Amino acid sequence: MKIVFFDGQCPMCHSWVKRIIRWDKQHLFKFSPLEGNEAHKLLSPLLPDYMQENTIVYYDEGIIYMRSDAAIKIFSQLPFPCNLIVLVKIFPKFLRDFGYRWVANRRYQYGERYDACPLPPREWEDRFT
Repeated sequence: MKIVFFDGQCPMCHSWVKRIIRWDKQHLFKFSPLEGNEAHKLLSPLLPDYMQENTIVYYDEGIIYMRSDAAIKIFSQLPFPCNLIVLVKIFPKFLRDFGYRWVANRRYQYGERYDACPLPPREWEDRFT
């Protein structure tokens, strides 16, 4: 199972989830908020402090990817041109993660924090866990 865990209260995160769903024609990914039961069940044993990470977490058959590694892994499985993101692997992980954290620390400047994770549209309900 491939699950993208995201901050359910972040408007920017929701925007990216919507884009990935539109681009994911093969329905490879499921989505779940970090604050949800699925995240607690799957991530707690493998990553006990996952809620403190404040980042995207990609769970792929028991393997966990975070920050820039998660984004690269997710986008590499999407069709062209999305999969071109693998080219950023030429940069060292510490630089990629620095850039990721820089944007993540400013993400609430792009929209106000949701009080709770909004419900997905009816046609996307099967994509969420």
